[in-house]
Amino acid sequence: MKKWHKILGVITFGAIGICELLLCANTYVDLKYIALDLYWPDEIERLYQRTNSLSIALLLNYIIALALFICLWRKGTNKTNPSPIKIISVGKITLPFTFEKTYCRLGVFTENNGIERMEAYFVRNDKTAICYKNSLFYQVVIDDAKHDKYDNSEINTGTIINIRATTGLANYIVKLSDERLIVFEILPEGYGELYENFTIVLPSDDRYSEYLEDYNKGTELDY
Repeated sequence: MKKWHKILGVITFGAIGICELLLCANTYVDLKYIALDLYWPDEIERLYQRTNSLSIALLLNYIIALALFICLWRKGTNKTNPSPIKIISVGKITLPFTFEKTYCRLGVFTENNGIERMEAYFVRNDKTAICYKNSLFYQVVIDDAKHDKYDNSEINTGTIINIRATTGLANYIVKLSDERLIVFEILPEGYGELYENFTIVLPSDDRYSEYLEDYNKGTELDY
C-alpha cells in the first residue's frame, strides 16, 4: 500500500467516524423530543430498540471496514517478491572482482519505514557474483536461469576495486578500475515514498566530484 493510500484511508475513516458519531448523537437527541409527543410507552420502547440496533450495526460495519484497512496496511508494508535468482553458496568478497553482466530488480520488498528495497548482482561468466541484497554486499555463486525476470542495467562490464559505506549523498559507493562509480541511493518516488536504486556515475558527469568526495570520506567494508 502506497503512502498516499494510507493517508487517504486515515482521513476517510476519521471523517466517517466523526459523521457516524454526530449522526448517532443527533438521532438520540431528536428521539428524546419525539418521545415527548407520544403517549404509548410500547411505541417509545420500540423506537429506542430500533435506534439502538441501527447504531450497533453502524458501529460493527465501521469496525469491520477499519480492520480490513489495517490488514491491507500491514500486508502492504511486508510485501516481498521472491528472487528468481537462486543463491547456491555465499563466500568472502575478494577484490578486485571483474564482472561481465549485471542483474537488478527494484521493489524487491518494502520495509516498515516504507522504503522500496532492491537487489543487484554483478556476475562473472563462472556464475560467481557480488550481490547487493537486503542493503548488504555478499560474494555468491548463483543460478541465473531466470535472469530474464530482472531489469536491464546500464552497467555491462567492469572491475570492482573497492566498496565503501558512505553517509553523504549515497548509502554505498562502488569504485571501478576505470574510475567509474556505482552509487547506491535511496531516492524519492512521489507521494512521500522512497525507493532504493543504483546508478553509474562517469568521471565526465557533473556530480562526479561530489560522489568521489563522498566515496573518499566513506568507510571500507569489512569483507
